[in-house]
Amino acid sequence: MPSSQDILIHVFHVLLFLTAASIFVGAIVYRLKTVAKGQKVPKLAAMEARLRSFLFNVVLQQKLFKHPVRGIMHSFIFYGFLVYGMHTVSQMIAGNAWTFLKSSGIEPYTFLLPEYTYLGLELVDKKSWLSAGAATGLAILGLVFTISVTFFIYNSLSIGKNFKATRSAGAQWAFLLLLLGQVGLIGALLVGSGPEVFEAVVQNFSVLVLIGLAFFAYRRWGRRATGLDIPSAQSAIVLFLISTLMVSTLASAAADQIVSGKHAASWVSAATLKILQLMGMEGQGEALAVRNFSWWTHIVTVYAFMVVVPLSKHSHLIFAPMNFFLIRDTPRGAMLPMDMENATVYGAGNVRELPWTSMLDGLSCIECGRCTVECPANRTGKPLDPKKIMVDIKHSMIENSKTLLKTEDPAAPVIGDPYITEQELWGCTSCYACVEACPVGNNQLEAILEMRRNLVLAESRFPSHLQLAFQNMENNSNPWGVGAHTRADWCKDLGVTTMEENANVDVLYWVGCAGSFDDRNKEVARSFVKIMQNAGVKFSILGTEENCTGDSARRGGNEYLFQTLAQTNIETMNKYNVKKIVTACPHCYNTLKNEYPQLGGNYDVQHHSDFIDDLLREEKIEMDPAAVDQMKSRRGTYHDSCYLGRYNDIYEQPRSIVKAALGMDLAEASDHHKTSLCCGAGGAQMWMEEEYDRVNVKRTGQLTDTGADTIATACPFCNVMITDGVKAAGMQEHVKVLDVAELVAAGMKNGTGPVTAGGFSKLTASAHH
Repeated sequence: MPSSQDILIHVFHVLLFLTAASIFVGAIVYRLKTVAKGQKVPKLAAMEARLRSFLFNVVLQQKLFKHPVRGIMHSFIFYGFLVYGMHTVSQMIAGNAWTFLKSSGIEPYTFLLPEYTYLGLELVDKKSWLSAGAATGLAILGLVFTISVTFFIYNSLSIGKNFKATRSAGAQWAFLLLLLGQVGLIGALLVGSGPEVFEAVVQNFSVLVLIGLAFFAYRRWGRRATGLDIPSAQSAIVLFLISTLMVSTLASAAADQIVSGKHAASWVSAATLKILQLMGMEGQGEALAVRNFSWWTHIVTVYAFMVVVPLSKHSHLIFAPMNFFLIRDTPRGAMLPMDMENATVYGAGNVRELPWTSMLDGLSCIECGRCTVECPANRTGKPLDPKKIMVDIKHSMIENSKTLLKTEDPAAPVIGDPYITEQELWGCTSCYACVEACPVGNNQLEAILEMRRNLVLAESRFPSHLQLAFQNMENNSNPWGVGAHTRADWCKDLGVTTMEENANVDVLYWVGCAGSFDDRNKEVARSFVKIMQNAGVKFSILGTEENCTGDSARRGGNEYLFQTLAQTNIETMNKYNVKKIVTACPHCYNTLKNEYPQLGGNYDVQHHSDFIDDLLREEKIEMDPAAVDQMKSRRGTYHDSCYLGRYNDIYEQPRSIVKAALGMDLAEASDHHKTSLCCGAGGAQMWMEEEYDRVNVKRTGQLTDTGADTIATACPFCNVMITDGVKAAGMQEHVKVLDVAELVAAGMKNGTGPVTAGGFSKLTASAHH
């Protein structure tokens, strides 16, 4: 029969548990009700895609390993918590069933689930020199190594041009099942090798968790890493709570050795016992007190953690997994669609006007600052801080939550003091680096662009230089403001037909405004035409019927202008029954491919770098060995376009072209592929004045630091910006900025001749006047 003391302990624990659980659940439900007040978004992805996202990014922590050291340290903490799960659940069951366990002759302080889930997995016999705990530990380490190898194969496996494991749903599932099977084996070993082995693993994981905590504490308060808020009371509290969980568990297990007379489960427990004995714990009574006190310290800390987490920035533990599960079925490069005729909300000036996904992003933000560290605007001294954008959204939600839940049109601003300034919003280059870097799946860019829409459509407030670009697009169908009637003048001597003259073609070449009106990019357009003519490609252009695709208008917040331009272009292309489009501009490519379908424009769209790569692979064009040999005297590097790379995952095709043209491997800049620093022209920045340090100058410095004298680009904006950067550095006589099409046109058979150390060949120069 339980004593009155046991009954009081039971009641106390139940009340403690119910209080913590009610606060925990209540806070989450309240936050999610607030999120539900946001604007609707396009449909979510298919369930299998959402499961893949959740399992890869939450269970397997994929995004965190982009920074290996930080990823490993975080995995110590994350997987330590999973291992601790059964240990803590055991204590919760013991506390909530205190009198029942006592009545059954079970000591709640020693109740442990693995005793009842033991699978009898003995990896060694009792006569072996290797202990069961050590054998399990080695097996787990072997599985961890196997998981690492599997991840490496998954990320590097590609067959030809069209198959890459990371882009194939079937391959993703195959690797995912393999990885989950390996993780499942680790779990089976943990619970199946008996309570002593489980305790040994828990104790070793305690040390790993403490190492991880020490690393992050040093990074924040010792090294004061860029992007982190210092000081951070919330971080200190959570660090203290997790450390307390680890230390209390180790102290309880060590003291129990004296109470129960059992041997140490691991070296950790033996070492902890020595420390406790040095501190004065000697007799049975003292050990019992330490064990019981540590038990209660642990369980009270767990409940304190349940209260703190949903009410602090560490709510990412709850909301980030939701973020990864609630992914949408839309391309990366597509802004949210807007029904201009029936819209009641024009962008987001009020927190309720944000898409609900952006509100969930705010709650998911851990404030780690990875987005800020990668942001080109922030890296060049501008006021934009993507982390602050997320934090301000969260603060506006929380501080205005009562009115959000009670009022249809609450006064809950997100733009303006004390939240997000207009200067921050107009500093964004829309490069997607913040989204790529975020370990919890946030889309900072989506929120920024929605707020820009509000400033333009609802408030008519935007930079004056952007006003000029808008007017030029309205009046002349291009942001340069050059007469629309001259759009096809660049190719008068090349024998290029328009769709009006010949619509019976395989490809529509979408020239874009840059190729049509910018003198430097006219050269690129001419080179690409020569490549297609050399390869026998049947193509036409729209000529004066082509308008700006509207990328700069849309990302500049002018949705009305974008839709006007897009609908006109779609009507024109549908008139000619266009099926396939190729373009040299990643901005046009992204808009035509990912955003025109929102308005009924569905086409097969290919970027010219991908198209040229196909021509080379299919041997429809052939490089001239003599020309390539002459160009080997140059040293090349390639600059990734954000709209081609991070938006549309095209990285290797341009590199393959440049290697073919120069006959050598490329030197990579310090930032490249997914972490490439942008040129600074995206997000309509091409038409705005840049304050502070210039992004293109910083990027050009990275490229020239490789020692390259040939910088290859695959984007007209990048070409202009990097060329300006080379001029600003006074290196124009030594470093040439060339589009990939120019390199191929120069080095192919019957081409324009090699690009030598002195620059363009004489033939190329005369061809371009």
